[in-house]
Amino acid sequence: MAKALRWLTHCLYNRCAWAYDPVSWFVSLGQWSRWRSAALGYLAGGRVLEIGFGTGELLLEMRRCGIECYGLDLSPAMQRITARKLRRWSLRAPRVRADARAMPFAAASFDAVVSTFPAEYVLSPDVMAEVARLLTKRGRLVVAGLYVESDSPFLRLLAWLVSGGDASPAVNRFTQAAADAGLAVTIASEQGRGFRLPVFSLEKASAP
Repeated sequence: MAKALRWLTHCLYNRCAWAYDPVSWFVSLGQWSRWRSAALGYLAGGRVLEIGFGTGELLLEMRRCGIECYGLDLSPAMQRITARKLRRWSLRAPRVRADARAMPFAAASFDAVVSTFPAEYVLSPDVMAEVARLLTKRGRLVVAGLYVESDSPFLRLLAWLVSGGDASPAVNRFTQAAADAGLAVTIASEQGRGFRLPVFSLEKASAP
């Protein structure tokens, strides 16, 4: 099942990227946008990097809020979709196509890094180390959508399928990778209609 889900995710991020927005809306019962936007309230500072920006919806939202944002995504299909959306709304958000394990930015370049509904790469110690390198001294990584809790049997089933069962192993890998990179983890919970969305805020543990 885990292999099948990884294959499906790969398809949605590449040759079936055109279906990503409607599929996300359907599987979340129309709440995907609200879940994604929850991350905005946890951002710190003015210069933000979004890793795995997908179809660019959060980049658009950040630009509309006046946030200086940049994007990184490895998928050419997602790059094209996001470029079209930005042109349509006459907005600008610099983006690069790169692997999150080797991000082409100087150290301490960003006040915040954000990722919503990230793929498995976010559990990688290499990615966490790169994020720690890019953050300023008081910078923060915000991750929303690592998993979702819900009162809806349908959403609970979907969450179980997406995580391949219990989400605890993924959370444990995530927090261990964060600790190894010198990042302290705080978990908040956004409450909504029939769901609870954990939002992870990670800051450099050495910061006073």
